[in-house]
Amino acid sequence: MATLIIGQSGSISSMLIWIIVLIVIVLIGGFIIFNLRRRMLLNDDSVSAGSSGLLDHLQQMHRSGQIDDEEFAKARNAIIRQVQEDMDARKRAETKPADPLLDDLDSFHTDR
Repeated sequence: MATLIIGQSGSISSMLIWIIVLIVIVLIGGFIIFNLRRRMLLNDDSVSAGSSGLLDHLQQMHRSGQIDDEEFAKARNAIIRQVQEDMDARKRAETKPADPLLDDLDSFHTDR
C-alpha cells in the first residue's frame, strides 16, 4: 500500500512538471506570434515610406545618368500609381461594413 502511494505521488509530480513545461511553451509561442504580428502590421503601415525610399533611389539613378528622362517618368508614375491604389484599397477596406448582412441591406436599399 505504501509503494502505491509513493508511485502515485511520483506520477503527480511528473505530471505537474509537464504541465509547467507546456504552459511555458504556450507562453513563448504566444510571445513569438505577438512579435511577428506586430512586425507585419508595422511593415503594412510603411508602404509609403518604402515607396519614398524607392523614389529617392530612382532619382539618384536619373541624376547619375543610369536611366533617361522617359524611363524615370514611367517608373515614377508606376510607383505613384501603385501607392495610390494601395491607399485606395486600404480606405475601401476601412469603410466597408464588417457584417455581410449589412452589405445585403445596402444593396437592397440601393436597388429600390
